[in-house]
Amino acid sequence: MKNFGLFNLYINKNNYAKSRKVKLLTCSLLLVISFTVVGYRTISLASIKKDNTSKIVYKNLQSKAFHKNSRGNIYDRNKKILATTINTLSLNINPQEILNKHETINKLLQIFPQLNEKGLLKKFNTNKKHVNLLREISPREYARLLHLGVEGLKIQKRPKRIYPNNSLASHILGGTDIDGKGIAGIEKKYDAQLKSGKNIDLSIHSGIQHITKKLLLDQINKFEAEGGAGIVMNIKNGEVYSVVSLPDYNANNYNSILSKILFNKATKGIYELGSTLKLITAAIAFESNLINENEVFDVSKPLKVSSRVITDFHPLNYSINIPEVIVHSSNIGSAKIAEKFGPSIQLKYLKLLGLTNKLPLEIPELGRPQVLMDKRILTTMTISYGHGIAITPMHLASATSTIVNNGIKVDPTLIMGKSKIQNKQIISRETSMKMKSIMRLVVSNKYGTAKKAESAGYLIGGKTGTAEKINPNGGYFKKKNIVAFTGAFPINNPKFTITIMIDNPKGQKFSNGYRTAGWVVAPVVKQLVTRIAPILNIKPQLESSSKLSDNLFNYKIRGKKKGENL
Repeated sequence: MKNFGLFNLYINKNNYAKSRKVKLLTCSLLLVISFTVVGYRTISLASIKKDNTSKIVYKNLQSKAFHKNSRGNIYDRNKKILATTINTLSLNINPQEILNKHETINKLLQIFPQLNEKGLLKKFNTNKKHVNLLREISPREYARLLHLGVEGLKIQKRPKRIYPNNSLASHILGGTDIDGKGIAGIEKKYDAQLKSGKNIDLSIHSGIQHITKKLLLDQINKFEAEGGAGIVMNIKNGEVYSVVSLPDYNANNYNSILSKILFNKATKGIYELGSTLKLITAAIAFESNLINENEVFDVSKPLKVSSRVITDFHPLNYSINIPEVIVHSSNIGSAKIAEKFGPSIQLKYLKLLGLTNKLPLEIPELGRPQVLMDKRILTTMTISYGHGIAITPMHLASATSTIVNNGIKVDPTLIMGKSKIQNKQIISRETSMKMKSIMRLVVSNKYGTAKKAESAGYLIGGKTGTAEKINPNGGYFKKKNIVAFTGAFPINNPKFTITIMIDNPKGQKFSNGYRTAGWVVAPVVKQLVTRIAPILNIKPQLESSSKLSDNLFNYKIRGKKKGENL
């Protein structure tokens, strides 16, 4: 039995030895397989193109660490994105985890040559555990960091506000600071809503915005002007389809742009817009019931009032009525009309038209009009033709809309569907019809100052204005002008207002040295209407159509007498 026991012990020991060998062999085999798989995976990853590697890395980051940022998007009226937020990668490092600083610096410089050795070494020689190296890196750069095995690496997700259309509507969109807080434009006005994830739908039409900008910029360049503004607005509800301020900027670079370029000429800049204000003077005259429609005013001689002498650019040697005052753009005639209704009535309608206060527009960058209110007769006269009153182009667009909208108040809005049609009657329907009739003649009549705005079939009406530019140090620049046009189309049944301003154009050979609104701004209006009318589904119509004649009065406009020179 003892021998049998020894035999069993021998067998058990032998089996135990074999079992250990099997286990060791199995473990070795598993290790070989593991290394083979890892090696194969490494080779596979190495063989993937760099772009694909970046995409894979970025996709993994998105799925594991990124969550949709809560800040809402900004859309145009057709749901095209104007502003959105994306997630970016921020490069940070923990200096305490770096074993070889010089080796790590060399690796970083291979990927980010914009960094410098001295600066990195200074950042690494600190007791901090978190040091930011770059606010934004690409997925490809992150993939290279992983490939080189940079020590102490810490990658963080950061939200970044982007504007896919770069400069389109940049003055309206505004911008955000590095922490994503709105600091200008719609971004600032609706910061709370956007932060909570609410989207904002603007009334802006990206296509019309682009066309307005391009045509305005081309004309600014042709006349070597300093800048300008352009507005297209729906007359019925005040929705702004286009609002351009030039020069503009890339909204993605908001925080590095000079303040003078950030300045919004359309909504914040106030200007004396010259004879465009004669439309308001004529409307007040009709509405006051103090002046007969057929009453005439002698404009044959300069008008001296106190120390001021009021003259006309194209003097006429006879008396003219209100429609002729507007078509010929007579300063003398406008001054005499204003003298009859006086300062109190003038200021009453300026206030009713919104020309004495900031507009209720949905951005912070709004200009407050400057209006002389001393009620002197000279002030009343000069305001009648656009001197002594400085307003924004948006103020002018709003007032023009009210005048042609059967006299019903129109407040501009940048928000889609926000505006409600008002029933606040500022001037009568009859006065509005008279004004539309006169505005049409300013463009269509051979004596009108806006003949170059005429566009076959689209029935544009409006008024030009040319004024000396205000000198910030006092007085006016004698050789610098602000030129403008404000009007509507189709004028027999107005749907859209167009207001254009160009700052300090220079006379050119092709313009015979002229730099007035008729030469500089009116052609832009013609091109703009021709381009955007099909987009707005406004079809051309014949001048002789009964629909046109039913909606407008037919005033007779006299010109120069034979032998006189214009």
